[in-house]
Amino acid sequence: MTSNKRFMRFQAAVAAALGLMSTTVSAADPNVARGALNTTFADDVETTLALSAAPAHLRDGAAVYLYGAHGYSKTRDGSNGFTCLLNRDAFLYGSTAFKPTCWDPEGATSYVPVMLRVGALLAAGRTSEDIRADIDGGFHDGRFRRPRRTGIAYMLAGDVDLAPQSGLVIRTAFPGHYMIYAPGVTNADIGHSPAAANGNPSVPFIFALGAGAENLAYIITAPEHAHLVP
Repeated sequence: MTSNKRFMRFQAAVAAALGLMSTTVSAADPNVARGALNTTFADDVETTLALSAAPAHLRDGAAVYLYGAHGYSKTRDGSNGFTCLLNRDAFLYGSTAFKPTCWDPEGATSYVPVMLRVGALLAAGRTSEDIRADIDGGFHDGRFRRPRRTGIAYMLAGDVDLAPQSGLVIRTAFPGHYMIYAPGVTNADIGHSPAAANGNPSVPFIFALGAGAENLAYIITAPEHAHLVP
């Protein structure tokens, strides 16, 4: 792929995450996307995918959850406070991309319980509307909470489309990036705008479309793709 095509894909993905346009990143019906993400892979394949989110120096010590018939279960305890899994909440905003993610210790007690609940409801066949309502309700009734401090989740493998049987990566829907916890923060708060995205799509932006919405918002930054900016 040429640099120009990669730049255009990156720009489109950023715009989709901001809700500025419809692309394959966020164009599918949530319940259709839900079916695509309710897929299991061999344990070794899913473990490798989950750990691909983290920098190499964090992988050996990270806890790992794998997805199965009843949702996620822990298959490996960690020693460094980080938790990795192949996140499947993208159907909530109409994407069929899988999201290998590793959260720091603060994220492991705030973001991860939400993703585990999403996995349980996804495996149980609940609709996207029911799942969204359950998660939102959890923030009202105290089952879930916002992070108490800033922190980081790694998605260095990006958002990926996977072959249903093998789990092989067939397309990168959004490039590798870092996610800084920013509950309640808006794009206006960080000076982001559609004009900024059009002029320089590598600048950070707020993402709050997944499970937990603004309660689990992130500042997204993909510095490795800064060279794509004209």
